[in-house]
Parts: sequence; structure tokens; C-alpha cells
Amino acid sequence: MASRLHRPVQQAGRAGPVTTAPHRSTLEARALFNPAFGAYLLASSIHAAAKKAHTPMPWPSVFLVLPLVLPADTRSSLPARSTMSLSAWANANPRQQAAFAERAAALTDYTRASLRTAMRHRAIEVTVGNLNCSRAPKPPSAAPGAEVAECARAAALVGRWLAATDPARAFTVLGVRP
Repeated sequence: MASRLHRPVQQAGRAGPVTTAPHRSTLEARALFNPAFGAYLLASSIHAAAKKAHTPMPWPSVFLVLPLVLPADTRSSLPARSTMSLSAWANANPRQQAAFAERAAALTDYTRASLRTAMRHRAIEVTVGNLNCSRAPKPPSAAPGAEVAECARAAALVGRWLAATDPARAFTVLGVRP
């Protein structure tokens, strides 16, 4: 029965196949968890951090990016601009803060795979204890869809937050240990 839910279904009066909702959400999840997409988001965040702080992003900080960017509910709670600090956002969003540790743990392997992809394609550079992105990733306005653009904007915001926050402080605020 479950396999029928994931096959295209032909509906009367329609010219082509229509995919069922579970199939569509599976494809969206695969796209969000594609290491190349994660690499793009990490590069966007690392570039924004380096641009703001004029120094590379500390290595541990990169593990905070994807758990803040990928979940839609967390991403939608992020401010449009970085005038609000990470600490102020965490205090204003206790549910997001409470869920963060579990999300960060669940996304650790994906973050590592995304980092490997970014390094393999020379999107980011590793220096002693830090990560740098010397060439700017494509801007969110060039993204192929609205959700991709939202994720890229959120990644840049998180990068600016992490540039202004000591890594140990950022981990503490979000309730995780490096």
C-alpha cells in the first residue's frame, strides 16, 4: 500500500501524471539534504561572516549554521536583518532554542558531508582552525526558487551573527556543546 503512495497517479481530466503529496515532500527533503545545497549554504554563511568580521569563521561555528537555516519553522523565526543579536533571538524564541540541540545533533553528519563537498569544489578554504570563502557564492536573488533564496538569506544572516559572537558563547546560547 505504501508503495502506491509514492507513484505518479493519473487523474481523469488531467493531461499528465500528478504526484502525491508524500512523493513531493520526499523530493523536497532530498533537495534540502543534498550536500551540494548544504555546501552552498555553508559558503554563503562563511562568506557573510568573513565579510563582516574581516576574519575567517571559526571551524566549530559552521555546525550551527544548517540547524538554524534548514528547518522552515526556525528559518521563518529569524529576523530579516542582523540588527537583533543571536542571544536576543534565542531569548525571543524559546521553542526554537529548546529544539536546537536535537536538530544540531541530527544535522551533524549532513554538515560534515556538506563541508566535504564545499572543500572538494573549492567553495571554501580551510585554514588553521578556521574556514574562509574567498569567492562570493551566488546571491539569493539568483536562486532557482523562493525557498532556496530564503535559505541563502538566512545562511548569510547566521554568518553575520556568528561573526559577531564568540563561538563558545554561540554554542551556550543555543544550548549545545562544541
